[in-house]
Amino acid sequence: MKKKFATIFSSLALVAMLIATLCACSTYGSVKSKYESNGWTENEDCVKLQETLLKNALGEDYAQTCKIHALAKNGSILNYVIILEFNSTDDMNKKIDESETLKGMIKDVQNSDFVNKNCILLFSMTNEGREIFKNSK
Repeated sequence: MKKKFATIFSSLALVAMLIATLCACSTYGSVKSKYESNGWTENEDCVKLQETLLKNALGEDYAQTCKIHALAKNGSILNYVIILEFNSTDDMNKKIDESETLKGMIKDVQNSDFVNKNCILLFSMTNEGREIFKNSK
């Protein structure tokens, strides 16, 4: 009887752990692939330019809860998007609540075109960049 109980309990714990793991998956991979299929590539120079702005908007500890990604079209520094990838949706919601900058940008998180699960489109120079993000949902 004890072995049966232990087997059932461990099976339930494993299922719960798998569900938690799958719920914590990031959507950035699908967002990135949507941009890449439209000719955009990662641009580390843009990331470096944005780090100071992020520290001001999200605080010194922003790197603990999110990662910044920049994608540019045709390697241009003028035609790029900035995407914040948070560790989880909860971390993202917490940072939005703490940041007046993000609150002003995203009035309704659930219905915003600038939010895709744990990713936020922070900046886009072009309408094309915004449309690709919107269509990656």
